[in-house]
Amino acid sequence: MRTIPHAKLKISTKVALSFIAIVLFQGILTQVVTYSLISRSNEETFRNRMYVNMEGVENYLSQVLSDLDNKVGLLSGQKNIIEYTEYRLRNLLSRELSLFNTALNMNGIFIVIDGGRLLAADRTDRHLSDDILTTIVTRGYRQGRQSFMHDDGTGMYLYSLGQIVRNEQVIGMIVARIAIDEAFISRLEKITSSTAVVQFPAREITGADEPLELLQSVISEAASMRPGDIDAVGDYFIGSISLESLGTISGRLISVLDMRDSKRTMRNYNSNAFLLTLMVLIIALVLSILFYRQSFLRPYTALQEGVARIGNGEFSYPIQQTSGDEFGDLVESVNTMRTNLQARDRELNALANFNQLILNNVKSGIITVGHDGYINSCNAAATSMVHLESPDLLPLGLKKAGLAPEIKELIHNGLEMGEYVTLRECRLVYDGREEILTLSTSPFFDGEGEELGLIAVIADVTKIRALEEQLQVSTRLAAIGEMVAGVSHQLRNPLAIMKVSAELLRDNYVGKITADNGQYRELTEMLVSEIDSLNYIIHNFLDFARPLHINRSLCSVASVIRNAVSLIPADSLKNIDLQIIVPGDMSGRNLDKDMMEQVVRNLVQNGIEACSGAGRVTVAASVEDGTLKLSVEDTGCGMDEKSMQSIFNPFYTRKESGTGLGLAIVQRIIIEHKGTIAVDSSPGRGSIFTILI
Repeated sequence: MRTIPHAKLKISTKVALSFIAIVLFQGILTQVVTYSLISRSNEETFRNRMYVNMEGVENYLSQVLSDLDNKVGLLSGQKNIIEYTEYRLRNLLSRELSLFNTALNMNGIFIVIDGGRLLAADRTDRHLSDDILTTIVTRGYRQGRQSFMHDDGTGMYLYSLGQIVRNEQVIGMIVARIAIDEAFISRLEKITSSTAVVQFPAREITGADEPLELLQSVISEAASMRPGDIDAVGDYFIGSISLESLGTISGRLISVLDMRDSKRTMRNYNSNAFLLTLMVLIIALVLSILFYRQSFLRPYTALQEGVARIGNGEFSYPIQQTSGDEFGDLVESVNTMRTNLQARDRELNALANFNQLILNNVKSGIITVGHDGYINSCNAAATSMVHLESPDLLPLGLKKAGLAPEIKELIHNGLEMGEYVTLRECRLVYDGREEILTLSTSPFFDGEGEELGLIAVIADVTKIRALEEQLQVSTRLAAIGEMVAGVSHQLRNPLAIMKVSAELLRDNYVGKITADNGQYRELTEMLVSEIDSLNYIIHNFLDFARPLHINRSLCSVASVIRNAVSLIPADSLKNIDLQIIVPGDMSGRNLDKDMMEQVVRNLVQNGIEACSGAGRVTVAASVEDGTLKLSVEDTGCGMDEKSMQSIFNPFYTRKESGTGLGLAIVQRIIIEHKGTIAVDSSPGRGSIFTILI
């Protein structure tokens, strides 16, 4: 069956149709513009705006009045003002009023007594006479108002009165005012976005930028308007508002809206219509040119750009089909080719991502370095182990990668001299912690056997080395313990016989040999005492050698610390500042309570002895990521590096009378709790023992 091709419009036909569309567009555009201009000049819009302005003016005046009354009420209740008024402290009262006048942004505050006599005032307003104040107070009483507007001869002000009461008696009046001036009117005009004029029989106040004479003819028309009326006068809209709410029946506020711009717009409409017709003809010609660009030039340019971007590997870039002519068929064919290429590219990316996923899940770190000294790839494990800086900026030079010098040197030797290493152990210090890595390097070849550079395989053996060291310590302690147990058992029996013999000599035979046996008795008692000391040492040896049996139970860490500290002799704590820091919300832990008390007591006692009788010992406990952290810190003499390496060895002691088993037993207890203990110290700075369980 033969397929009938779709009819396709020629470019000339498209041009003719577009010209007709342009003419129709011109008529519609003219109507839309006409409607828009008529809507903008609608008089009802200005009338509604004037109603809103008048409402905003009334709200603003009410707010100003309420704010002034509240400030007067606040001032009349001030303790200092009441006391200064009662005792007629004029100077203190004037200073107080000056402070309030500045803080409350008013134009004068006065204290009046005896119905109108000025007692004190803000320093800037002391010129106000008693007669004027009497008039103001009398007017307030006569009208029964707290606030009202008054012209005192120097200007128009809004006054507010308040009584100063002491022990339920009125001892004076406080009078405050704000000026109805150009600044007041300017604030009002900003709120309403219109010109405002306040009229009184004796004065007229405005904040308008333009001269008042230009509005005088319009304002004079408002003389016959009733309060609340709105009317159009020439190119202006005016509204009149009575100021009776402010205590004056002779004043009013006139709001003026300027309509000159709107009328000017209407006058320009006719000329714009003519210009618009001319403009449509020009647009018709321009659109014809644009239509050519749209129908031929633009599809061709888009197709050319799309093919170029697809050639550069941007397979996700679609070419928009803008027409159904020959260009449309060509765009469809190119898009089909782009889709096939995109699918193939997606498969290759998936394979590359899978290979990268494998590398990132390998626990060993893998780094490849080219002959140019740039790191080309680095998996997640290697980035973490060598603390690679800016891994997202690969390829990255070895100098800028921030590698440790030892690792950088081994990689450089492999690249430059062909000296490769296998499981070379590197000890690094990062952020104050020692890390142990093993590094293996080998040449890196491509599929055709060409050497591309070097591949480095890194493994973190820090924890393995730590476990090996713990195992060595445990093995050594076990061997020492077995030896100590055997020797101790062999020594205790002869010592027991020696002690019994010495006691018999002291109690039965010394007195029979000679009457003057004081020296012999002293020697026998010394012999018994030394045997007891040897028994105590052997008892400690047996405690160290005896297998530990941990009996865990839920116990309070705070209770363990306090019980341990309570058993320390009070005499040794005389000049020691002992601090215990335990969070109140710390939950109980599964520990052997008696053994942990022994650990804390031993560490605190060592800290006290290190302070030589004066200093501070701090015991702190906390939980970090579910791990109990217990630390004992002192401000004593501290230790050097050699002492810190031997401090947990059995029989190592820095004390004259010590056995060297205390810290060894502490370490055994912590190890049996599946925990670790570490020490940080330096001479003269003190020591910190940290336990993690």
